Amino acid sequence: MPGELVLDAHAVTGRLLLGAAPDSAAAVSELLALGVTHVLDCRTPRPAPPPAATCRDLVWHSAPTEDDGASRGADWYAACLAFAELALREDGARLYCHCAAGVNRSPAATYAILLGQGWAPATARSRILTRRPQARPRYFEDADRCLRELGIAEQETP
Repeated sequence: MPGELVLDAHAVTGRLLLGAAPDSAAAVSELLALGVTHVLDCRTPRPAPPPAATCRDLVWHSAPTEDDGASRGADWYAACLAFAELALREDGARLYCHCAAGVNRSPAATYAILLGQGWAPATARSRILTRRPQARPRYFEDADRCLRELGIAEQETP
């Protein structure tokens, strides 16, 4: 149906969006219409570059990881945070964080980004799960542990 949206994305903040892979030209066009300037791709590497990677109007970064239930590791979170920090330092930048379905890996990366910006863990979890109801907190505890390991987040007191 013409005019139907194909991008499965939700705004977490005014500058940070979370969702599923924008794997069509139409989805990339929707990203651009939303003012997205940077894309953090949390999927495993693709055999061919995805459409967002080849769009000259987007800064694309791959932070590949499997959705296997294992720890992402502190290095993965550090790489996601480094890209987000560089992206969001730019005036007017909007970052789209995605994995395949926007359910496990990209919510974890988004959670880490929010914590890196100083959000309290409970507030970050609540915001993500409210704004993107299909997100699952599968890796939130892993992110907490890895960010404490990096010295970025403190343990939340009950």
